[in-house]
Amino acid sequence: MEKILSPILKALEEGDTLSLKRLLEEAHPQDLLLIWDDLNREHRYVLLTLLPKEKAAEVFSNLPPEDQAEYLKTLPPWRVQELLEELSLDDLADALQAVEEEDPALARKLKEALDPETRAEVEELTQYEEDEAGGLMTPEYVAVRASMAVEDVLRFLRRAAPDAETIYYLYVVDEEGRLMGVLSLRDLIVADPRTKVAEIMNPKVVYVRTDTDQEEVARLMADYDFTVLPVVDEEGRLVGIVTVDDVLDVLEEEATEDIHKLAAVDVPDLVYSQASPLQLWLARVRWLIILILTGMVTSSILQGFESVLEAVTALAFYVPVLLGTGGNTGNQSATLIIRALATRDLELKDWRKVLLKESLVGVLLGLTLALFLLLKVRLDGHPALLPVVGLALFLLVLFANLVGSMLPMVLRRFGVDPALVSNPLIATLSDVMGLLIYLSVARLILGI
Repeated sequence: MEKILSPILKALEEGDTLSLKRLLEEAHPQDLLLIWDDLNREHRYVLLTLLPKEKAAEVFSNLPPEDQAEYLKTLPPWRVQELLEELSLDDLADALQAVEEEDPALARKLKEALDPETRAEVEELTQYEEDEAGGLMTPEYVAVRASMAVEDVLRFLRRAAPDAETIYYLYVVDEEGRLMGVLSLRDLIVADPRTKVAEIMNPKVVYVRTDTDQEEVARLMADYDFTVLPVVDEEGRLVGIVTVDDVLDVLEEEATEDIHKLAAVDVPDLVYSQASPLQLWLARVRWLIILILTGMVTSSILQGFESVLEAVTALAFYVPVLLGTGGNTGNQSATLIIRALATRDLELKDWRKVLLKESLVGVLLGLTLALFLLLKVRLDGHPALLPVVGLALFLLVLFANLVGSMLPMVLRRFGVDPALVSNPLIATLSDVMGLLIYLSVARLILGI
């Protein structure tokens, strides 16, 4: 890869158009995408202009929507027309939607440049929400009739294949377009040419509807190891397919969204490299303000137990380790449960099983960690604090473990994304309860 990319960068710097065109003939689009963020605006524009049209379309389809809209406004008209012709229908619909958000007049002009059939298909795709199967699918699939013979299907494929997204699976539909079965290319090739499709098709088809959430689509494809999944409308008519490359994008998007939420950065479509300091500030400050207000409660708790801390100053030595251990315990259990809910390893009906299991885990963790901390207290020469620190850490770990495991399930029960049980929120709750538990135990045992 380096042998190709280095000369390309050199040719860009020197403005050597002839050499650049020759090098771009050999370059793979994905290699160019790896260095895309390192190129300046002018060099990106040159690459999109000089690349062969098939490669230009592949690079273009992997760019952020706002960049696509900008290039469709500024690239030469001939290159824009080539991109419109080369893009797959689903990518074309996404690009035109991005343009429409910024420049509706240009979007109308670009749609008018499409042939009537393509324009109608794009218009239909843009009716669906982008986070649903209808927004992910492409109508470029191959459909056949059950009454066709294998030899007829093969002849049909030679004509239809160039325009299809994939031909590894063929879908069988009736006269009204309703999905009846699926047929793999392998089964088709090994079958007797005179065999009817109805005899070799699989009538048990796994499919999704146009309004199925993209996360559910991705989960189904992962569960069944599918590379393509048919999409039907409310009447059961086949309207498109979702391919594995689209699902990989969904999985990355959903994982990124969940990670952001776990870090209390609840802003959709945040791309760090493209975000300004102001956008990053807005993405983070809201939750941090909420958390600091919650954390102020800890100050009030300390003031309420001022007499306890004045009587036994050594109690303050173990506040950081207790609160840190409680927060880490809660974060661990919350992460495990959130992931288990996301992968459907757990359902809401399993809450009793989770409560029992995490209670036992909390007891075991509490005892283990308390023993380790008691060794430190003993070595520090504070024997009077052994029962206080040991019992407080045990109770805090048990509490944090149960909160971390149950809160995601409670939120899911009320239709809230469990990922909102972010690590900072769990840590703050553990801090508040940790202080209450620790100082209450100290007051009770030491009689202060």
